[in-house]
Amino acid sequence: MLTKSYIKIQVANALNEDLGIFGDITSQAIIEPDQISVATIVLKQDAVLCGIDFAISAFKQLDKKTKVLSHKTDGKYLKKGAVVLKLKAKTQSILAAERSALNFLGLMSGIATKANLFSKIAKPYGVKIFSTRKTIVGIRDLQKYALTVGGANINRMTLDDFFFIKDNHIANTSSIVESIARVRAFYPKKKITVEVDNIKQLKQIINEKIDVALLDNMNAKQIRECLKFVGGRFKCEASGNINLNNLKSIAQTKVDRISTGQLTHSIKNIDFGLEL
Repeated sequence: MLTKSYIKIQVANALNEDLGIFGDITSQAIIEPDQISVATIVLKQDAVLCGIDFAISAFKQLDKKTKVLSHKTDGKYLKKGAVVLKLKAKTQSILAAERSALNFLGLMSGIATKANLFSKIAKPYGVKIFSTRKTIVGIRDLQKYALTVGGANINRMTLDDFFFIKDNHIANTSSIVESIARVRAFYPKKKITVEVDNIKQLKQIINEKIDVALLDNMNAKQIRECLKFVGGRFKCEASGNINLNNLKSIAQTKVDRISTGQLTHSIKNIDFGLEL
């Protein structure tokens, strides 16, 4: 999903932001320019690893002669204390790249680990976990990659992936049915998702040719009622205030999919440490 050029650009931006004009002046003052060190990055908690190529790129961009001695791969569930990366490079460069490398690993592994947890809870019930567009500008691709590494699925990357009719769209037409007719006429081949707040709205679209009905902010009882009424005519997606406290009960309804912004907007970074 992520190209080498994308990774290189993202890392270059991070390094440029961190180094300032003169670079790591502390390391420059204390450490000889030609000093070489072996560095290891260690995982400080159990986690799904993600972002290893970003970390390697950070060190290589500051020292082209960096030698990667060993590394783990993205997607591995690792225990606390695991060495995820071992490399040999100029000491000044290692220390200058350290924070950028750890930032990528921390954020991306945090997303992957949370996506993995959500997916494991939902999987026994045949339910798939999907992301939302609640992402940070400039790193959406990075965040989406990380959640797929953790086992979740991408919903929309951009607004033109498929039609998603929400309440504010419906408010500007005479009915939900008219909204569906308009989007189908606009781009006949695009898939259609329609947001409904209650079963009354769902009944209005039951005979429409749509792909997904998004059941917004419904509890498990309401979702079961909707699923029974739909009877497999189209897929149903539960969304809105989904969290670890209610995820299992929602998944137990066997709704087709669950989407949540928790996978990108409420992430606790995973802790890594670099040792020389």
